[in-house]
Amino acid sequence: MRRNEGQVIGMPEHFKRISAEEFADLDCDEVTLLDLREEYEFERDGIEGSINLPMDQIGTRLSEVPKDKPVIVYCKIGLWSEAIAEVLADRGYDAATLEKGFNSYLALMYGL
Repeated sequence: MRRNEGQVIGMPEHFKRISAEEFADLDCDEVTLLDLREEYEFERDGIEGSINLPMDQIGTRLSEVPKDKPVIVYCKIGLWSEAIAEVLADRGYDAATLEKGFNSYLALMYGL
């Protein structure tokens, strides 16, 4: 049996989800932004102050993510970010993910 966004019912999530609107209103000094997109995507439209950690570097660089603030994880469409938010939450982070990924934020910002 499945629920929204393909989540299997009965499998608890240990992270929160935020909308593009909530993401746009974040105070970047109060959270850590973790951008899982490729480096070229980050260079094109990354958010200043965010950490770029492409998926192929997760295994070697995840320890670079600070635990002192909530971590908002995002990728292009939201699938990878959910998996990494779950990993972070399991490791004691206060983790959240951007629903529908960075594309939803760009659509909001540019009225697409």
